[in-house]
Amino acid sequence: MHRRPRRRRVFAAPLPVLMVGALLSPAATASASPASPASPAGPAAPEPAARIDLVLDLSGSMNENDAGGQTRLAAAKQAVTRIIDTAPEQAPLGLRVYGATYPGQDKKRGCADTQQVLPVTPMDRAARADAKQRVDGFKAVGFTPIGVSLREAAKDLGTSGKRRIVLVSDGEDTCAPPPPCDVARELKAQGVDLAVDVVGFRTPSSARAQLKCIADVTDGSYADADDADSLTADLGTLFRKGWRTYRATGKPVQGSLDGCQDAPLVAPGQYLDKFTAGRDLYYKVKKRPDQRLQVSATAVAEEGYGRGAIITVAAGPAGDGEPRAWLREFDQSMGWANIITTGGRSRPGSGDESPAPDDTGCIMVENDVTRSADKPMPVELLVGIADKTTQAAGARTPAPRTGADAEGGFSFNSATPIGPGTHRQSIAVGEAPFWRVEVKAGQKLTVKGGVDIPADFPNSVTTGWNVTVYNAMREETLCNEDNDVTELLTGRTGHIERVCGPWDITAPDDTKGPDPKGYDVPGTYYIQAQVAEPDDEAKGIVVPISLTVDISGTPRSGNGPVFFFGDDAAQGPAPSGATGNGAPERDGAGGTTGAAAKDADSLVGRLALPVGIGAGVLLLGGITFYVLRRRGTA
Repeated sequence: MHRRPRRRRVFAAPLPVLMVGALLSPAATASASPASPASPAGPAAPEPAARIDLVLDLSGSMNENDAGGQTRLAAAKQAVTRIIDTAPEQAPLGLRVYGATYPGQDKKRGCADTQQVLPVTPMDRAARADAKQRVDGFKAVGFTPIGVSLREAAKDLGTSGKRRIVLVSDGEDTCAPPPPCDVARELKAQGVDLAVDVVGFRTPSSARAQLKCIADVTDGSYADADDADSLTADLGTLFRKGWRTYRATGKPVQGSLDGCQDAPLVAPGQYLDKFTAGRDLYYKVKKRPDQRLQVSATAVAEEGYGRGAIITVAAGPAGDGEPRAWLREFDQSMGWANIITTGGRSRPGSGDESPAPDDTGCIMVENDVTRSADKPMPVELLVGIADKTTQAAGARTPAPRTGADAEGGFSFNSATPIGPGTHRQSIAVGEAPFWRVEVKAGQKLTVKGGVDIPADFPNSVTTGWNVTVYNAMREETLCNEDNDVTELLTGRTGHIERVCGPWDITAPDDTKGPDPKGYDVPGTYYIQAQVAEPDDEAKGIVVPISLTVDISGTPRSGNGPVFFFGDDAAQGPAPSGATGNGAPERDGAGGTTGAAAKDADSLVGRLALPVGIGAGVLLLGGITFYVLRRRGTA
């Protein structure tokens, strides 16, 4: 007898449905290093990271002592130093200043005072040390030649590839002509891949319109900052636009398109393949009858999915039909997300312990997503094994982070580990950061996400605030009993919250069907937050968010299965100043998930701001949206 698969289904009342576009969601994963499986060439290497040039105002007004107990210059140095500390090594970063060398009154000389102090170069250890030394020596003495500096910054970046300028200024240009907004239009006309993001630092209202114009005409973002903390947060958010995206990564593998016979062998680890021409993917896997298997798959589409797209994972002994004796689970899209992710685990019992010849079974990732004419689509495959050996070794979990180091990552594997408490940061509308928490059976999990929507926010009828929770199998769980997908803004501004839970975390009952809510998998839970379905004009606007996690209750005694997913642990983004693999690991006694692979590239690339960020919308005198999960056994 075969188990009926878990399934997420999206329902609505019988009203007209408007389905809108694709949902950004960063979440990529990286490879472990299995010792022996075949790994043929996989998808092409990811596109190069965006080249970014930071243009910093060092005019005389930066000496004002009104930035939270310090000068504006001191606050700017603090913020820029953190950007340098946290920049990925592969990220090309440059630094230009203006107003730094001429303290006199000659306007001609003062308006030519702009210098490139750091060429656009990857932030390796030597470049990082050089940049920090230069920043430490900055002095603010001169004019404010914004327009001239923007032209020179564009030259710093070259003429090809993704390019961004991040401008920090505390006032308007004092050297026009050329007017900065005219220069911005001129730069935009040179190519669609150049954008200017702007932070107005204690900027008077008279200058804000000029700075916002620069961002608007180049499809960039604008944010205000009043002190070192807000400047650091805003700069971090804007730089992530050039460095982070949902980029599928993993050990390249090419699954068979023709069944299990010629499929490559995959050991526990993270792999990267691709869907092509509507074909399913097959892999061989070793599993003894005393072992348990986890298989998770995530398909990534930058432009979103068609309504009803389905991804399925199944595994079991190879035979004439579909391998499904060990597990079979699937997830269905209704057109509002740009990832579909699902996963399953085998369970003790006569069916799931079905032996395979030579202990070699088959994994199938069923492709009901792409069609024959579609372009290839990345697919991440996560494979894990649990047995007595992994149980004795125990689970490995990264230490929780706090403060500025708790900024969300942008994939399952780069999800930032946090503990109970409230965590605050800013995001650009269009970002969808990830965090991870460790929860044990017997505990309750509550997640509350808040966002502060400004009064002039460009709203649309579909715009909402969304918090999504995924379990350790990378399956989406139910947020709340109302079954609503998102907290629709409906024109509201100010502080808006969405609460998921409280939910009891239970141990799986192998004699019953799985929990339809998805909380019967103790271990790592992933949290993702985003402003969903923003109006085009809202994309890139920087908004403060908060994430409050509450974990209560007493963990139950007993040990669940510990899955091993490869040799490298998922640590999340490196904390400030780190150049290694992030926070140290700690043993997770009684945990149920082992170490997954770290995504080394998840911070590199442009921020995904796909066309239309998704939710299904029901329009007929009101908006009602329901997500019902049906997850059961036959």
